[in-house]
Amino acid sequence: MENELQSVLQYLLSNPVFLVPILGVAAMVIYGILKKLIKLAAIAAIAGGLYLLMVRYLGTSVGL
Repeated sequence: MENELQSVLQYLLSNPVFLVPILGVAAMVIYGILKKLIKLAAIAAIAGGLYLLMVRYLGTSVGL
């Protein structure tokens, strides 16, 4: 298995015509994942901030 992986990696490194599209696709996948994670973090921060505002306004903890 390791030998096959090294063989494929060596082939890609020796032929940059195949390497460039693969790296482009990998970059787009990573960008998409990071974009979704940042959006999720923003939603969580907004929800947490609204929860804190509600707790301070009502003066007691709100059960979930």
